[in-house]
Amino acid sequence: MTTPGNGATHILARMRTVLVAAAAAAAVTLTVPAQAVAPAGAAGKGVPQATCFWFGPMSIKNKATNLAYPDEGALYWGARFRIPAGSTLRLEGDFPHARYMSVNAYGRVAGVDHAAVDALDDTAIRPDPGSINPYLPGADRYAANRAYTLTMTDGVASQEPNVIDAPPTNEAAQELIYRVYLPDRAADQAPASLPEPVLTLGDGQVLRGDALCAAINDPKRYFSFQTMPGPLYTGLVNLPGADPAKNPSYSPVRWEKFFNQPLALSVYRIGTPTGKDRRKDLALGEIGGFYDNRSVKYAVGPINAAFGKVLVLRGKLPTTPATGPKVRTMGSGQMRYWSICQNGSPVATNGVDCVSDADLKPVLQKDRRYTIVVSRKVDRPKNAKAKCDVAWLNWGDKKDSLGRRTGTLLLRNLGTDPGFRRSLQNVGLDDVDVTSRTNKPQQKVMGAYQPTGKYTSTKAFEKSGC
Repeated sequence: MTTPGNGATHILARMRTVLVAAAAAAAVTLTVPAQAVAPAGAAGKGVPQATCFWFGPMSIKNKATNLAYPDEGALYWGARFRIPAGSTLRLEGDFPHARYMSVNAYGRVAGVDHAAVDALDDTAIRPDPGSINPYLPGADRYAANRAYTLTMTDGVASQEPNVIDAPPTNEAAQELIYRVYLPDRAADQAPASLPEPVLTLGDGQVLRGDALCAAINDPKRYFSFQTMPGPLYTGLVNLPGADPAKNPSYSPVRWEKFFNQPLALSVYRIGTPTGKDRRKDLALGEIGGFYDNRSVKYAVGPINAAFGKVLVLRGKLPTTPATGPKVRTMGSGQMRYWSICQNGSPVATNGVDCVSDADLKPVLQKDRRYTIVVSRKVDRPKNAKAKCDVAWLNWGDKKDSLGRRTGTLLLRNLGTDPGFRRSLQNVGLDDVDVTSRTNKPQQKVMGAYQPTGKYTSTKAFEKSGC
């Protein structure tokens, strides 16, 4: 969660201001420097090493990689490398059988680290001669010939198709994340399905495998993630004018689109004397961060069990294409993928549980309406089950660093059709009220496609029956 600044000294100076004053009357942009939270070591202890080039997959199920709010429906593989001057790096692969795939490059944008700076989505990738792109509507999802080639550059103009600009990060390495959402089968999750890197040196020599990795791999085989230091979190929760038992959560749940890290962090200011300063953070614009996917727009909804142990989310599900091993033809929809995930606090940035559009389709009610119950296992209502057309999202049992039972809901809208106007992609800077406790302008844009979130008790929900 960083913001424009003049290096680490400037960032740390701002942090000290926030910590010393408990972020009280300080009208400064709140910042958090990047830190390597993965276990130390050349290979990143606990981080799977898929190949000599790719590490991962990163997922909720692996404690060492459960960071930066991952989606349970996705697999993430990362790479850190340094292309020698005069060389060309290409990725040769076959389109996986899945709902979606992409490659994103990361760097520093307006002072924010780990923001997506360039990307290629599956539908934007031109297949190799003689192959097809199985992600285009109407395409054969199981076509035998499905090869593609991507080219990495470092700010060098290129006329080739499928080019990704991967500039050096603040750590000098170049970073990529290869994503696959809802893979059809085990083979599409295996290391053998990953695109193979091919390096052509300036003298024409071609390197693959271990020789390539020896030539370009960065020694650090994991990502540095941004998490909030405990003292800063304590200071923000206890801002003068805020309710420390519930800050930054509200009832009903307040949703806000993610534009940039400083704005996301300053949500703790709402309702305090410095709440109006959030407008300055909004003015930074849509920068991204947290290793975001450029095709996804996110909305954040902080939650707190002090309002009730059971949270009921109700909304309308956009249409999405059907995929899976029995689906031969690629369809279309209002968006490619949709999900809601429950996560830990900014101190941990861990994922707990997710519900995707595929999970909701069997329990949809009339007019594509859905009901999701968020609770701990011990508080789960008996009628929060598929038989009663209710999906269940695990709140998790861990408390935050202040002993509160909190959470961070993340709504994802991926690959929205331009004709669908009720999506996060259509929420602009003028469509949010960052100083209010309700943010009604955003709700107006999204309508029923932004879920309502109301708290209740286990017994009260059970009385609603099945």
